[in-house]
Amino acid sequence: MMPDAVFDPTYVSPIAPVAQRPGWRPTELAQHIRSFYRHRIAWAALAISSLVLIYGGGAVMFWYHSILLGEGGPAISPALHWFIDSSVGLVALTPVLALIMPVAARFCLLPSGEPGAGRFALAGGLLFALATTPGPVMHDTFVGRGTWLADQVTKLFGDGRALPPTQSIEVPVSMALQLGFGIPVYIVLMWLSLVIVRTSVGRWRHHVSDTWSELPR
Repeated sequence: MMPDAVFDPTYVSPIAPVAQRPGWRPTELAQHIRSFYRHRIAWAALAISSLVLIYGGGAVMFWYHSILLGEGGPAISPALHWFIDSSVGLVALTPVLALIMPVAARFCLLPSGEPGAGRFALAGGLLFALATTPGPVMHDTFVGRGTWLADQVTKLFGDGRALPPTQSIEVPVSMALQLGFGIPVYIVLMWLSLVIVRTSVGRWRHHVSDTWSELPR
């Protein structure tokens, strides 16, 4: 399936029969992923979706874990805490998202052959939520309070405030909370990223069309 069918609002389905959709066997999925990223629009969609899901989702998850659940963090400003966590997440999760998006695009095909935006957001958001389920464990291991990175950041940017006591949550419970809260959050953010991509592509297509129409003939 071409990514244009999902991300380009001006895309028109061909009248002629299209090639059979790829199956779910690993070799077929690998071929589908390679074909998906032969199109520049797929890379643009990946870049936008990474920023929306990882930085936007990071802000929501920072509020959820650090503030609502009381898990706390190093003695730095909340904005810096969110930015560092999300930037680490950008490096770690963008390759994962790069695999999820073609799979979600494959899943969103309706029986008629038309893409379903709701199905794309549902599949992509659910898969991303599953992929981020170990997030609390990875965070505490590599960037959480007491780690080398957290200590260095605190030395450079610490505000000197006393750290409040943190709420200790067992690993299975923390992962379950991450998944349960992450599913609706990432489905909504996947839908939002799709809207942003389609709007951006539509405006770009319109701009190109206007530019060509104004050229002397």
